[in-house]
Amino acid sequence: MIRPAWHGTLTRIVAAAVVLTTLGPTTAAAAPQRSPAPSRTLVQIKDDVGREITLPLPLKRVVVFNRYTTEFIRAVAGMSVVVGFDVDVRKSGNYWPGTGATMVVGQAQSNATPNYEAIVATKPDAVFFARNGPWEEASRVLAPFGIPVFVLTGWDLLKHEWNVDLIGRLFNQPARAAKLNAFYRGYRDLLATRLKDVARKRVYIEEVGDYKTLLKGSGWHDMVETGGGINVFGDVSILDQPSARGTVQGFDTDPEEILHRRPDVIIKLYSNQYIAIDKPDALNILKRIASRPGFSELPAVKNGQVYSLSYYEASACSKIVGAVQIAKWLYPDRLRDVDPAEAMRVWLEEFQGVHAPGGYWISLARASR
Repeated sequence: MIRPAWHGTLTRIVAAAVVLTTLGPTTAAAAPQRSPAPSRTLVQIKDDVGREITLPLPLKRVVVFNRYTTEFIRAVAGMSVVVGFDVDVRKSGNYWPGTGATMVVGQAQSNATPNYEAIVATKPDAVFFARNGPWEEASRVLAPFGIPVFVLTGWDLLKHEWNVDLIGRLFNQPARAAKLNAFYRGYRDLLATRLKDVARKRVYIEEVGDYKTLLKGSGWHDMVETGGGINVFGDVSILDQPSARGTVQGFDTDPEEILHRRPDVIIKLYSNQYIAIDKPDALNILKRIASRPGFSELPAVKNGQVYSLSYYEASACSKIVGAVQIAKWLYPDRLRDVDPAEAMRVWLEEFQGVHAPGGYWISLARASR
């Protein structure tokens, strides 16, 4: 079995941690426990999985696994408090100015490969994971070093306000947190009002992989529903499915089942980083979808409602920007005065401090004219 280069050092770290926890009170005092600065207070805070975690507030040095959580921390507290993150952040190029490769402390959070040696070396006040990350393992490994692991799921649209309010409290930035929540609520409430009593359209949303859809519990499902659609696979319970078919974040579908469910709209997520999507490539992907056996008879293809949507716009601000874009496609008459590109610009320029390049989606019908 191939192991990461730092695996041997991690083994020594964990072994040392076990020894430290078994020593008597006098020897154990030598463990690398760090006291909070005098200006801070130890506070017990409940995290996303219901654990009571003791943290030194306000937090000043954190490691973050999950890009969405990192975005919220940048929006509320600034990037100066982030001392480490997963490699996904480094893949985003100019989206994270001022950061460097030395801040990478592991692979993507969902791949369960934190570099514990690197995490310990950053001396963080806390390490953040989303609830689908390896937070349980990390809690066990980092506990002997006095490093708390806190679960906060930045990709969950339904927990946006809770997440942001909590980040404001953790970093003592309540006003900035309130501003971000006002931006989110404005679009959420707008969609709820404009789409009230609408005859909802049926949406098939597909991951980057062919025939991989998103189920209830993924966050993407909630984006579709908030945007006024009905996820055609929203009734599938992952608990009733063989594990080989995947997860709520990527579930293998039957082509015949897609045809049977007859979506009015097809949305294909495009895997790009910050910059605009490659429109010729995205268009070719949409053409291949439309040419799948039997798909020409689907309402979505017949009516030209086949779209490619960038991960970056889809996931922006707990996916509320993605929901606005979907609603604009599905019900343009109800959102004539709403511009999803402007929502994306505000998110990027006012909350993330970066330029908004635009070009985050393409329509098969419009591009083929």
